[in-house]
Amino acid sequence: MPDEVLAVDLSLSIEEADALHAAIEDRLESGRENPELERAYRLLGWRILAARGGTGLTWRMAALAKDASSLEEYETARDRELGPILEGLERGENRDP
Repeated sequence: MPDEVLAVDLSLSIEEADALHAAIEDRLESGRENPELERAYRLLGWRILAARGGTGLTWRMAALAKDASSLEEYETARDRELGPILEGLERGENRDP
């Protein structure tokens, strides 16, 4: 059974999910690479976005998150539809000081 993938389902309030997401982000920013923790962070972010919704660009990202059946499907759709916009927003000159 070493190749078997086991799954765990969690039910968290949005506040608990946000707190866990922030804690994982802090851990990842410590500089140590951890692919499993990075994936958990991305999964949690995807599900928080799908649960929360929003308006404008956030609404579109939430709609993509809700429609996706996997993290990879969401990230592919997000990059395809919103990649150039998101890349522009990430540029240094577009960030708050």
